[in-house]
Amino acid sequence: MTLDQALPGPAGDTVRRRPGRRPNPVPYLLVLPALLLVAGLVGALLVLSLRSLEGAQGQVPSLAQYARIATSPHYLDHFTHSAWLAGAATLAAAVLGYPVAYYMERVGRPMRRAIMAFLAVVFFSDYVLRMFGLILVLGKTGIVNRLLVWSGAVDRPLSLMYNDFGVFVGLVSASLPFMILAINGVLARLDPRLPEAAALLGASPPRVFWHVTLPLSVPGIVSGGIIVFLLSLNSFVTPALLGGGFVEMVATFIYEQAINLFNLPLGAAAAMILFFVSMVLLVGVNGLFDRMGRRFGVREEGR
Repeated sequence: MTLDQALPGPAGDTVRRRPGRRPNPVPYLLVLPALLLVAGLVGALLVLSLRSLEGAQGQVPSLAQYARIATSPHYLDHFTHSAWLAGAATLAAAVLGYPVAYYMERVGRPMRRAIMAFLAVVFFSDYVLRMFGLILVLGKTGIVNRLLVWSGAVDRPLSLMYNDFGVFVGLVSASLPFMILAINGVLARLDPRLPEAAALLGASPPRVFWHVTLPLSVPGIVSGGIIVFLLSLNSFVTPALLGGGFVEMVATFIYEQAINLFNLPLGAAAAMILFFVSMVLLVGVNGLFDRMGRRFGVREEGR
């Protein structure tokens, strides 16, 4: 019997069975770095979770650290204040980013490429460098205060840094490209015949936007919003540089407990709470998209 054995086909034809081949190791080698990265992340989460379960005397397991956070108004204020700033930054990014994403779909290809190139430069530029740039803009001797004093709008420089306003501006400027790209990705896939059909039926351009374009772009707004919210909620560099230690956020609280005060169990517990909040939000948004897809016929039931 040879390797190329002839087998009977469904219609009397013969189908030749190809000889066996050795598995190609290249795909496994390519996926190895990703597996190592996942293993490192899982291992770090396991160590973090074990440290968060240490009690006052080092016992494991214990929920004492989580109880301290849940019962302390001072500790809880870091979470609520972070959520408030992240929510405000998300709303501002959506309001500022949607017109840019919408404009990108209404202009010619050269202008669209120019905007995409600018977003790419901002996206890949150094985060810390951008925050230092904002310090030069918002500082008491920065561009904004110099213009305000020179124009006579104010008598002395305003305090635009080391407070919630400075952190808010930093969060919005850092996350705005994510919002623009997320919304534009959805707008670019919309069927152009839908607004045209609405216009042919007598709808005015504002009515077409409010009743056709905007509802269909909701997935982009939601996906961009969840990215911006999580990035802002977990931000450390922005409150550290633009807040100057005067703005209480979760990331700075974790750093203070783990590095400055050497209270690793409490810092680990706060980090695990932040991780679980992020996971719950991601799972909830994915479930919402699933239901929206089935409702509008994007996905079939049972798939």
